[in-house]
Amino acid sequence: MGIKLIDFDKKIRPMVIEVMKNARCQRYTPERLADLQNILDAKHFYYWSMDMKKEEYLCDLMTEDFTYRCFVEKKTAPKDQALRSKYVNKSMTTMHMCHQPLVWFMDEDHARGIFQYEDHNTYKDGMTVEGFSVYCDDFRRCEDGLFRISTMRLAYKKMNGQLRDVDVPEGWEPKRWEEWKAEREMV
Repeated sequence: MGIKLIDFDKKIRPMVIEVMKNARCQRYTPERLADLQNILDAKHFYYWSMDMKKEEYLCDLMTEDFTYRCFVEKKTAPKDQALRSKYVNKSMTTMHMCHQPLVWFMDEDHARGIFQYEDHNTYKDGMTVEGFSVYCDDFRRCEDGLFRISTMRLAYKKMNGQLRDVDVPEGWEPKRWEEWKAEREMV
């Protein structure tokens, strides 16, 4: 597989620059630093959930009105996004890494973060896919005080290889999904 260079998403680029300019001018209080850590933890939890094959945990990480953008933008229920991630990741080992996070607090309850991102995916047959991109995510403080991801935007810059199985077949559910749903109902 050859390396494919991808034009940076023209809708996301201005948002990334806006975060760059505004994040460095913020003043931090102890409370704001705690909020910053909560946002960074949410993003890192997203990557860890993927790599530990616990994509179902994403349901608690996203707001109910979650929107996802990767080439196209659409509202996606957190469960549907988690299912899609589980389906895409089911036959490979993944390593998701983010670098150089910047978070801009737009107001008390809304923030936008940018994260350089790379992933290394190895299918069971040995084929690898590597992606290099930027996430530009919106976070919103929810009623429990935690920040959750309300919009996730992924702008690929380069990809080596091609992902397989990106469309979830109608009715597909992973074997352990039922266990997780039962576990959530007990809490």
